Order: sequence, then C-alpha cells, then structure tokens
Amino acid sequence: MTVTTVDIAELSRLAREDIGAFRAVPRATCITVVREYAQMRRNEIRARHDAAESGSATLRHLTQLCDDVVRVAATFAVAHTTNPQRIMQQIAVCALGGYGRREMSPYSDLDISLVLDNALTADVETLNAFLLPFFCDIGFKAGYTLHTVREAVALAAADPQVFTTYSQARLIHGDNTTFGRLKLLLADLDMVNREAVLAYVRRREHPELLPPEHRDLYALEPNIKENAGGLRDFHAGLWMIMLMQGALSLDELAQGGYITAVEHLELLEGLDFLWRIRNELHFHTGREEDQLTFSLQKHVARAFGYGDSPQSVARFMEDYYNAACHVRRFLQIAARICDQPSMARLFEQQKTERSQFTVYQYQHQLCVDPSDKNWFAENPARMMEVVWESARRAVPLSLATSHWLSNNLGLVNEEFRTSDAVRHYFLAICKRPMKAGAALREAARAGLLAAYIPEFGAVRGVMRYEDFHSYPVDEHTLRALEALANLSDAAVPLSDILYRALERVREPHVLVLSILFHDLGKAAGEVHIEEGARIAQAVAQRIGLDEYETEQMALLVRHHQAMSDIAFYRDTDELETIAAFAALIKNDDLLRMLLLITYADLSAVGPNVYNEWKGALLLKLFLRTERMLTGRDADNVDQAFTAPKIARIRELAGDIPPAELDGYLDELGERYLLGYTPEQIIEHVGCLAEARRTGLATRCIERAELGVSEYVVCTRDRHGLFAEIAGAFSSQLINVRNAALFTREDGWVVDSFLVHNATSGRPLTENETAGVTHVLEDVIQRGVAISKYVDKARKRLFALTRSAVPVRPSVEFDNDASRTDTVIDIVAGDRTGLLYDIAHTLSEMGMDFNAAHIVTDVGRARDAFYVRMNDRKLEDGKLKEWAARRLYEAIAGPALLEKP
Repeated sequence: MTVTTVDIAELSRLAREDIGAFRAVPRATCITVVREYAQMRRNEIRARHDAAESGSATLRHLTQLCDDVVRVAATFAVAHTTNPQRIMQQIAVCALGGYGRREMSPYSDLDISLVLDNALTADVETLNAFLLPFFCDIGFKAGYTLHTVREAVALAAADPQVFTTYSQARLIHGDNTTFGRLKLLLADLDMVNREAVLAYVRRREHPELLPPEHRDLYALEPNIKENAGGLRDFHAGLWMIMLMQGALSLDELAQGGYITAVEHLELLEGLDFLWRIRNELHFHTGREEDQLTFSLQKHVARAFGYGDSPQSVARFMEDYYNAACHVRRFLQIAARICDQPSMARLFEQQKTERSQFTVYQYQHQLCVDPSDKNWFAENPARMMEVVWESARRAVPLSLATSHWLSNNLGLVNEEFRTSDAVRHYFLAICKRPMKAGAALREAARAGLLAAYIPEFGAVRGVMRYEDFHSYPVDEHTLRALEALANLSDAAVPLSDILYRALERVREPHVLVLSILFHDLGKAAGEVHIEEGARIAQAVAQRIGLDEYETEQMALLVRHHQAMSDIAFYRDTDELETIAAFAALIKNDDLLRMLLLITYADLSAVGPNVYNEWKGALLLKLFLRTERMLTGRDADNVDQAFTAPKIARIRELAGDIPPAELDGYLDELGERYLLGYTPEQIIEHVGCLAEARRTGLATRCIERAELGVSEYVVCTRDRHGLFAEIAGAFSSQLINVRNAALFTREDGWVVDSFLVHNATSGRPLTENETAGVTHVLEDVIQRGVAISKYVDKARKRLFALTRSAVPVRPSVEFDNDASRTDTVIDIVAGDRTGLLYDIAHTLSEMGMDFNAAHIVTDVGRARDAFYVRMNDRKLEDGKLKEWAARRLYEAIAGPALLEKP
C-alpha cells in the first residue's frame, strides 16, 4: 500500500493493528485524509439540509461526523504512545456542552475533554500534544481541556457552568470505567450543589440579568442562541426540570404531564425551526454565526422558500418569533414547575381550612383546585372568573391552572362570548387598568383571550414590517396594556402627570379596551385604522357595551395615532393646529385617554422609543388642547411641571446672570424647556456661550439609558446648515435617531441630535466625536464642501447605504398644517446618510428650513420638514411633482442609483 491510495478506514485499521506501518505514514497525509473525509461528509449533510431536511436530523448527522472524526483522531494519537493498550484503560475522550447533547451545528465548537483516571504520564503528554493541533489542522474549532477525574469534579463543584457542561458529557473514545467514575462523582455532587446550579440556570428567567442586546425576544436582529427565546432558554428549562423532577427528555415531560401534548408539539416544531435556521446561518457564512442580521434574514427567507419580497421576510420573521415564543414559554413552564408542588397535594392539605371558593393563591401563583374535573364545564364563566382573580390579586396563574384553562377552550362558544356573566368578569378586569395588562397576558397565554375575542387571535404573530413596531401585533398590544402598570414608576418620563391623567379617566375600561383593540385591523394589512375601528365596534356590541362607550372606543381606536402625529411632526405653537386637534377629540376625558393610549402605544413599539423628549412634546400638546377644550387656565399645571425645573436650572447656573438665563429660555420657548433636563440645558447654555466667542461649539453627552449620544451644535444659521450637520454624521458612519432644531431670533442655533454608531448601534466613542467635530469645523469655519467628506465615506458604507428594514417610502406635501410653510412628510427605511441625502436635496432645490422634526425608531425614519421656496409655500402642482421625484431619488440613495 502507498500513502497515495490510503483512505480513512485503512489508516484507522493500521493505527489499531499495525502501529509500525501507521507511524510510517506522514502526518500531513493523515491530516489530508481526515480533512477530505470530513469535507465530503459535510457536503453530503449540506445537500440534505438544502433539500429541507429537519434541523434536528442535520444536528444528528453532524454530531455523528464529529464522533467519527474524534474517534479517528484519538486512535491516531494513541498509536503514537509507548503502550497503547494501557493508555486506553486510563483515558476517556468526552464530548461536552452542545456536542455532548448531540446538537452540533456546522461550525459549532468541538468541545472535548481528555479525562484521565490518574496523574499525567509521558504517554498522556504525547496523546495531548497530538490531539489539539490535529483538530486545528483538519479545520475544526476545538474547545479542548485536559483534566483528571478529580480535577474535573473539583472544577464542577466550584462553578455551576462547568458542572452543567460536564454533566452532559458523552464518552466518545476510551475507558468506560474512567468515564463512569466521572459521572458517579458528578451525581454525588448534584445532591450537594443543586441549589447553586439551579440558581445559575434560572438566571435565564430574568431578562434584566442578560446582556442588554440579548434581553428582547423580539429584537430586530436576534441572536438565535443567546437572545430571550433562543436555544439557551431551552437548555435552561431542561436543567430546571431535571434538577427538580429528574426528567431529562421532552417525551418524558409530556408523559409526566408537565407540558401538554400541544405544548410538546409546538416546542418540538419551534426548536427544529431554530436549529434549521442556525444550520443555514453556519453553512451560508462558513463560520459560527448565530446573529440573524437583516441581510441574513433575507437570505434565510429565500433559502427556506419564503421568496424575495419584503413580505416574504416578514412572514419568515413571524415564524421565527413564533418559534422563539414557544421556547420562551417552555422556560416559563419550567420556572413554574420549580416554584410549585403537586397541586393535588396542595389542595388535599388545605381541605380542612378552605372556604367554599375553589381558587387559591400559593407561592405567588393562582391555583384552582383540580379535584372537581367538571368545575369549568358546570359553569364556563368561571374561566373568565379565574382571570379576574389573577387581576384582583395581581398574581400569575399556576402552570396547572393555565393548562386547565387551555384544555377547556372548547367551552368558549358564541353563548360564552355573549354571556352577561363572562362580560361582567371581563369588564371588571378592564376596570383595573394598572392590573389588566398582566391578567390579560395570562388569558392570552392560556388561549382564552383569543378564544373570547377571535379578532385578537387573528393578529397572533403577525409582523408588519412597514409599521413602526418591533413586535408582532399581539405582543405589541399586550405590552401596551402592561405599560399602564408602569405609571407608578418614577423612572418613566412624566409618570406623575400620566398617573394623574389615569386617575381622572371616568371610564377606565374604555381606555383598556381601546388599547386592546387599537391594532386589531392589522390582520387585514398595513392600512388598518378604519378596519380597527370597525372591529372595535363589532366586539363592543358583542360583549354588550352601551352605545356611548362604543362610540368613545371607536373614536379612540380611529385616532390612536393622531396625538403622536401632531406632537412629533407639527408645530404645536400654531393655534390652528391645536384647534383642529381639539375639534377631533371633542372632550377632555377622551383627551386624557388618548394621551395614555399614545404613551402605551409608544412604550410598546420598541426599547427606548418612548422617552422624556417625546413625553414632553405630548405633554405640550395635551396641555394646550386641554385649555382649549375646558376653557380653564392650565398655567397651574404648567407651573407645577416647569417651576421645579426652572428652579433647578437656576441652581445649576453658577455665574450665569439670571436675566441672561431667562432670556435664553424665553428665546427657545416652551418646547425646549419641556424637552430637556436642567443638566442638559445648562450644558447647552455653555455651548452657546462658547459659540458666540468662536463661531462654532459642540458638545457630546452619552445618554446611556437610551443607548445613544446627544450631540449639540451651536453656530450661526445659514442656508444648508442642517444638511452640512447631517453630512458630518454620515461621513463618520453615524446614524441620527432624533433631531430637535432651535433657531433664536438673533440667528444663533442650538441643534440637538440623538446619534449612535451605524454598525454597533452604541453611543459615540471619543474618536467618533472628534471626527464629527473636525468635519464641522472644516465645513462651517473653513468653507470645505461637505460633499468632499460624504463622497469619501460612501466608499466605506457598503450595505449601510441600503435600508435594513423593508419600508415603502412615501413623500407627502401638507399646505394646511402651517400658515407660512409647506410641511413635507417623508417615511422611509433608515440607512446611514439618509438624513443628509434628504436635507442636501432640499437645500439643493433652493428650499429653506423653518423647522424639522426627525424621528427614527426601530429602523424606520419618519421626518417632517417645514420648508418654503422664495419665501412662499410649495403650492404649484408641477413644482411638488418635481420635488417629490427628487426626494424619492434621494431616499433610494446614490449608491443604489448608480447601479445599472
């Protein structure tokens, strides 16, 4: 035999039976043979994956490949020792972690431990020296350790993560006795260390304990392993149940009644979908890639047969979030199993003490006595009564109770939906607005909410990518309801004013129902407002609301976006704007409810979307409209909010003369005072003072709570200034999330921008801040054209020149919103340089800015520009057509337009 004809089977035979001949084979040949074998097998597995093989099957095939390769490598290594037979009785080559669980994705780490029965010997050193470089040379990324049995157990005793890693170990090659000793000692350790290990794995329950980027199940670009709802949730849930009950597999859990048959099936399907996605990410990128970025979402949607359109990506992400929800639900089930004993035992113990009523609170969970199997069937209204008890006591349902509700959903029919008793309990829930959100989530989790209101079930998991929401419609709605519970939290911007507004709402159930119904029209598509109002009226009639309450709710649903549209994108200093809004809303009670609906809606759009700045804009509109509707002077409300702020500003002012400070605040107006903290305002005052001396001054303050930096520019106003500032950010690959522009009568501007790094999404570094400042100094003070910097940056933008989120762009002209200006409303998917391209185009067309309202949330930009040309509005039809065409070209971006 020659080395040119050798194959992996023959090499393995030689290593076992003819060690001398094997040692004559060059190491490079061994590496080549194993590497080519692994690649051939990997290609076969890839072909089956591309042919839509299940994710779990691909994991099994890849795990088997790794097992085969590790056994071959270990056999080769043993052949180089002085006493192969003896060494095989002293070592155990073990698979750890995901490899130990047989969950190998294409580029997962090959986690291996070489476990020794006794101390290190020369032969073990030879073995060790062969294995690690061999794995690297054949193209495997190996996580490799060498420990004696006692060392491994000591490490596991000291670190819960190491314990879980070794507890899932599998023997791949070597001595069963050595491996058995390891498992036996770990089992003894389990009894001693159980509480520490349980505390470690239960951290996954609490999103606040996860890294910020992994806390949200509905992240726009989720990590399918680390994010809430990711694969780590599944493993944590299994560990919880194993430590408490000893069950190891999903089948055992279903057989034991810990999860229902439906939950079992949904979890299996969800896990398989996540594994299949992960396999595709690895195969496609050629690396261990678990981040489902926007570009990879498009690729996976296409690879899985969803198609190429934006709607295809939305459908794919709906399925992803649905799968992640099933995984997260399993973790929550595991947590409740940990927190409750047998329900039957619990009620047996309490029989002598309990009253006639069947619902009990135990360990912060609501439990229903399971002894009467017909309790719900005898009176189906009890199903809603249980949810009412959850709201009244402010505790979640126990796992057994939630399952019992789910198993009785067949009782929810038309008679149930029109029942007076059910309506009584449902409205009683809704009349407790600060507790309704949590209770209705429990009802949704059990399936009762969708059964009682099928229109809510119709939006389950529905994603609308062109909408400004991070979450599916049902999740957004539940989060909006839950936001009302946060009004007692002082950390919520303007919580005291919002709480006072809630206390004065005359019909709180109308408020809660309006939030519950506000987006149900999205089942029919993006244009949902009128459909939502129609659905709200139909449901209201079905559950027996009176005509007045039905009309109130329909009005609130129909106009639930009106307050944010006006507060964020219109000039609320104009009396006509306030008068038109007041005529729409009709009375002060509806105004209060609309303020609360707007707060709840924004809070549920995405992380940090509702903030102090937006709260201040809403408050300004609310106060001015309230004055008009009631005829009362609301200055006392204004002063209650602004007087402490002004006092604090004066306290921080130091040597700034009071008259100068008062003049500064008067010049910039109420919107400015409401929108910034005293500390920010003092920083701005100093920035303007410096600008008066030097011509230009900037400040950059990190806003860690928002994940952005506030960048302030003070200088003299001039035509094209806004475009130049936007271009400076674009040139440094910095995205603008919000912008507030203030121009004083003396021509000085105080412009504030919330910005972040375009690639990392994090606040600016010192170097990035210095880069923006340098560009502004060159452009504003030295006359360098901003296009020089922007054009240079375009070469570095790559995919950043494309909108990550598929949003259909729109350009609309409004000549009624202002007496003096045309308002141009622009909606587009955000990208680096978008604001500059729009602002530069407007300036290039000869338009002057009077104001700009810039808001970018969850990858979507909506901007309103108050402009005029030659001191006149844009009223000519052809002029507007020309301007719209130019703006659509700007939205598309130069990098896209240059392509054939």
